[in-house]
Amino acid sequence: MDLSGHRGGEQQPSAFVADICRRLGEEYGGFDTAAPLPQGPGGPGAEVVIHVAGSSDPDRPPFLQGAGITRTARAYADRTEVFDGDVLLAVYDDLTVANVFQEH
Repeated sequence: MDLSGHRGGEQQPSAFVADICRRLGEEYGGFDTAAPLPQGPGGPGAEVVIHVAGSSDPDRPPFLQGAGITRTARAYADRTEVFDGDVLLAVYDDLTVANVFQEH
């Protein structure tokens, strides 16, 4: 599920994605996607993969070159965790899975 919308021919992030980018100090890279997370210790949730602007890491394996930079937000009923690969970047207690599907 693509959460972004089109405004004036350009992809615009959802309010949730825009807030994550703002908090991380990163610029939206043009696309994002969301999928449900199964029931787990944090309850059911949603995983949102966000493409952020910038060059990809030159040390990436050749098959990942040009794939861009992504951040993964895992939203649950009580928090959102944001990752760069396996590295936890931030936990936001005021953003939850309910925020993922709110309108702009």
